[in-house]
Amino acid sequence: MSAMVHPDSWFIVVNPVSGGGRASRYVPRLRAALDRRRLPHACAATTAAGVARGLVANALADGYRRLLALGGDGSFHELVNGLVAQAQVPPAQCLVAVAALGTGNDWARTMEVPDDPERLAACMARARVRSVDLGMAEDARGQRLAFHNVAGAGLDAEVLRRLPRGGPRILAYLVGLARTIPRFRAPEFELVIDGRQQSGRFLLVLAANGPRCGGGMRLAGDAALDDGWLHLVTIAPVSVPRAMAALPKLFDGRLAGHPAFQVVRCRSATIDARPRCGVELDGQLAGETPVTLSLLPAALQALDCRGSAE
Repeated sequence: MSAMVHPDSWFIVVNPVSGGGRASRYVPRLRAALDRRRLPHACAATTAAGVARGLVANALADGYRRLLALGGDGSFHELVNGLVAQAQVPPAQCLVAVAALGTGNDWARTMEVPDDPERLAACMARARVRSVDLGMAEDARGQRLAFHNVAGAGLDAEVLRRLPRGGPRILAYLVGLARTIPRFRAPEFELVIDGRQQSGRFLLVLAANGPRCGGGMRLAGDAALDDGWLHLVTIAPVSVPRAMAALPKLFDGRLAGHPAFQVVRCRSATIDARPRCGVELDGQLAGETPVTLSLLPAALQALDCRGSAE
């Protein structure tokens, strides 16, 4: 590690527009809490999509090994991909975290990251580590991106295209669903799940690493970030009235008993569709099918705040 950076130092990547500016307003409170604990740190703000990856690479080159994103799942997605894309420092030598300051905060909520800056500073000082799994997505051109939470194709990607700007993620996602479901035609999917072929018409095919997605939905409530499995969700087509009636069940796990809903555990899955459909990774649009998803067990060292949240 660089002699210029103390090994306990944190590098903080701030998405200033995340959560309607909430991340920017949080920065001085967190920095004051870190200063009170005499915990060294540095901050840098993103200016556009993709900038965080370069900031992470530069921070690692400077000697930082502890990285925090102030934003939502999209901000953390960029931080993780910045870590994975560089070759200088093995990701297993770094500690990563995200504060719940975006519109979608599924990872932070699952990891029980505190909202209060004093409690978050205490977690950062303690630096307790939890080894968690990391997903990888590879497209038809061989390009690879990491996903920390979910990767899906079909309806969920189309909903993202129609999300209204601003507002709580849950509400925005429900509005997007309501706009999309009446117009969406389920593609014919061809799946290869751990070497086994499966085909069928589905509204979506989604691989979950964690139990939450879309700002709190529990499509794969039994998934755990460190269980060594992807939980592959498929939802068969249903009528528009039945689909709308099932929306509340997205948030409490009750879809598990629905006849159109299936979940299988796997290590890898290839997803193709006719016609081709959009792909999303951690709530970010990421091209279209075909895509191959795999899991790297215990590949990410995450800040463990369990037991410290409000």
